Amino acid sequence: MGKKIVRTEEGQSLVLLVILLLGMLAILALVLDGGNLFGKRRLAQNAADAGALAGARTLCYTDDATQAEYQANQYAASNLLNSVNQIDIGERRVTVTSTLTFDTFFAHMIGYPELTAQASASASCCPPTAGQGVLPITWACRPPIVGGGSISDDCQEQALTEDQLEDYINNPPPAGTIYPELYIIMDSQAEPDDLADICQSMGGWLDCDMDDDGDDDLIANGDRSWLDLDGGGGGSSELIDWLDNGFPGLLSDHTWLGGQAGVANNVFQAAADHVGEKVAIPVFDLICDDYPDPACAGDIHPEDTLVTSAGGSYYYHIIGFAAFYISCVNAPGVPGPECPGHQVASDVLGIIPNNTKTIEGYFVVGFGPGSDDGSCSGLDLGYYSLFLTK
Repeated sequence: MGKKIVRTEEGQSLVLLVILLLGMLAILALVLDGGNLFGKRRLAQNAADAGALAGARTLCYTDDATQAEYQANQYAASNLLNSVNQIDIGERRVTVTSTLTFDTFFAHMIGYPELTAQASASASCCPPTAGQGVLPITWACRPPIVGGGSISDDCQEQALTEDQLEDYINNPPPAGTIYPELYIIMDSQAEPDDLADICQSMGGWLDCDMDDDGDDDLIANGDRSWLDLDGGGGGSSELIDWLDNGFPGLLSDHTWLGGQAGVANNVFQAAADHVGEKVAIPVFDLICDDYPDPACAGDIHPEDTLVTSAGGSYYYHIIGFAAFYISCVNAPGVPGPECPGHQVASDVLGIIPNNTKTIEGYFVVGFGPGSDDGSCSGLDLGYYSLFLTK
């Protein structure tokens, strides 16, 4: 008789217990370490967003890619300690990728001692293609009172940074002189001669040939005109309301708007209430002496919007927006001494009569209310919308 083989199941429960423990560890790693990974990724996203916005803002203010990269990294790092941040600088766009590696609680027992959270964000600063709260004044890109170069290839405009503006405010020039960037954006003269040098026929910005016959037809109030923003032709009372409260609607570029009369003292007095403030100014590149269709059909773009005006007969093609700091208003009933720009323009240069009402100040590089489609296709006038694109 052979030996009897006895089989035993001792030890199998230990194997099952080990498998169960490994399964429990995997579940704990998934729940706890996975949840921690999700939270760390949210922190990484916040850091990337902050860095991208800070970098894009700096890029628009300074046009300095090195400084933009530094600011992007600083803001990302301050929002997420011990992160590693990759910064990519593009055309008016900053992309930040924030990475954070951290120790695990349970996952290291199954071979994952560390996990990595990563997030990316892109931000752009673009000239707005639409604006809210704009001032009902339209302006043609032109040099300031005493002339000078431009900050932009798109426009004969000189603008100040916030620091330069503060320095000018705190250190006014001697009496009878002005800083070279000072503008008179509005005067009460009906036919200013100072626009001739910016007509395209003179190598400038503005299309002054309204009937396309080869001759300039600039007979309107040119680069300084009150705008009929909603087509209602409400006159002085409407202008004062928009000056005091801002235009409540959204004004888009590529819009033709009519002008309206606004030489009354109370309109300029309303503007004087905003000395020391920055406002949005619509900018135009074309003028028509009648409703554009069909009077100026050759100048109408496919994307243009035409707003029928009950105000004046002249129409302006809005192409962009600029930020303007109102430093002084010169008009009867406005307290204070004669504005320095008014004094130089009338007494020194002789380009306006002494009794002309004026609004003057400085264009400023900065950010303001507005919206953009993300294409950075607006006219670059130093006035930007800042937004996340990724």
